Amino acid sequence: MEEEEASSCKHSGIVHSQQSKPEYISGQVNEEHGLCYILAGELSVAEAASSKSYGSGELIFFRKNHFAKFRKSPANGQNFKSITVVFDTAMLKAFSADKPVAPGFLPKVTAAVIPLNGELTLMQHYFQSLFYYFDTALPQGLMELKVREALMLLLQIDPALKNILFDFGQPGKINLEAFMHQHFRFNVETNKLAYLSGRSLASFKRDFTKTFGSTPRRWLHKRRLEEAYFQIKEHHRRPSEVYHEVGFETISHFSASFKQHFGINPSALN
Repeated sequence: MEEEEASSCKHSGIVHSQQSKPEYISGQVNEEHGLCYILAGELSVAEAASSKSYGSGELIFFRKNHFAKFRKSPANGQNFKSITVVFDTAMLKAFSADKPVAPGFLPKVTAAVIPLNGELTLMQHYFQSLFYYFDTALPQGLMELKVREALMLLLQIDPALKNILFDFGQPGKINLEAFMHQHFRFNVETNKLAYLSGRSLASFKRDFTKTFGSTPRRWLHKRRLEEAYFQIKEHHRRPSEVYHEVGFETISHFSASFKQHFGINPSALN
């Protein structure tokens, strides 16, 4: 039987995915906290100032309201396979109500993705046990218990994560110019940018015009094209390597926009 190019099996809060060809994961801001165990292949994560790849047997924690681009790829002759447990806000609030968590200082780590180290045997056994749950329909209550189990194991591995998991405050207002220059490569809706910068949509648009003298849409479009031009011209990179990195979803849209803005095809720079 020919294997499917991509497949996904999802229960409430838990997703098993498989990919036979490289693929970017849609969405470039983590909407909820979560835990991903990589069974095979490679998961590449690009953040604002860094990029890193994770392979088979590695366990990563990804943070809510942080920018990141994820790319799933086969590696070493194996399809990409992973299991992800998502800790949504409602579940975390219910958990903290049942088991009060003492507040603590938020860690200074700003990374969207935190690799987990140390003794992971119990967590590895937990993820291996989940395979038996994906072939049949299951009661909602059972899957909720499995998500809670993952949360308890995570807190055992790294107790300091409680200060991230159980922080239910909204993002505070930050410097808009620095924020936009750091995150312009991420293709995110304007209302989400406003929220993550600690502003209402109206306040964000007003502050944006005051800071950049342009609308968010126009400024982002121009800034992404300028970055693409620099990467292709100065670093001799191919357009196919650059377009998604700077915030375009398709090579055709990127090429048409580039030619309209600069008067030449991006491939003509090399």
